[in-house]
Amino acid sequence: MKKFLTILVAIILCVTMCVSFTACGKKSIGVQSGTTGQFFVDGDEEWGFEGIKGYKAKGYSNAGLAVADLKNGGSEYVIVDRDPALRLQAAIEGIKVIDIALTEEEYAFGVDKNQADLLKSVNDILASEEGKAKLAAIFEAYATGEGIAPFESAKKDSNKDQLVVATNANFAPFEYKEGDKFAGIDMEIAKYLADKLGLELVIEDMEFDSVVTSVGNNGIDIAMAGLTVNETRKQSVNFTSSYYNAAQVVITLAEDNSFAECKTAEDVLAVLKANR
Repeated sequence: MKKFLTILVAIILCVTMCVSFTACGKKSIGVQSGTTGQFFVDGDEEWGFEGIKGYKAKGYSNAGLAVADLKNGGSEYVIVDRDPALRLQAAIEGIKVIDIALTEEEYAFGVDKNQADLLKSVNDILASEEGKAKLAAIFEAYATGEGIAPFESAKKDSNKDQLVVATNANFAPFEYKEGDKFAGIDMEIAKYLADKLGLELVIEDMEFDSVVTSVGNNGIDIAMAGLTVNETRKQSVNFTSSYYNAAQVVITLAEDNSFAECKTAEDVLAVLKANR
């Protein structure tokens, strides 16, 4: 009887542990917390994502940490936006990008709902011929690997006319830091917008989960962080016109040849499900 009770307690403990770790029995895919990749893996009705059966999303503060854990055996794959994925592939040995789009997304900037004039001004600037040429030049600079010189943020001062931008500077090539200076596509666009608006640029670097919800609080005017437009985020901000089409892709280990015959998103998902 005592032996039976011991076994029963062990079973209960095992079940409890499985419940507490909601993905008991599932493999993991590394993602940047709060991003489209997380919703794509776990599933989300609002985003229209069914999820990837047999996997759970394992969140990290940035994709670089997700890749490091992938190499250490902490997850099976990483799913992240295409451009950051390609940047990681170029910088880190032992991984490769399966360059097949799993999603179709639009990036835009999220403006304080109480600043309709700012929203209109940003849209007008980006839609102008000069604005289109400037964005094309910025994208071209990062596409060729030349980039643009990093710059320092001004200090926030309520007595000055400033454009205060919320970002998460762990998302190259869109936003990242070199020492204490900021660089990246979104940061260059932020600097351009501030110049055109005649405002001093202040950049607030924070966790990605806080970027959108911070807008309208503590003087923050706009979120610029490789943001995919969706209905939940629209509750917090008014989005500008889209400036970039994005997609999620898989990162795997360099020796993994299981995706070699893949040509479509359905092919990639079939391999993931077969390997679960």
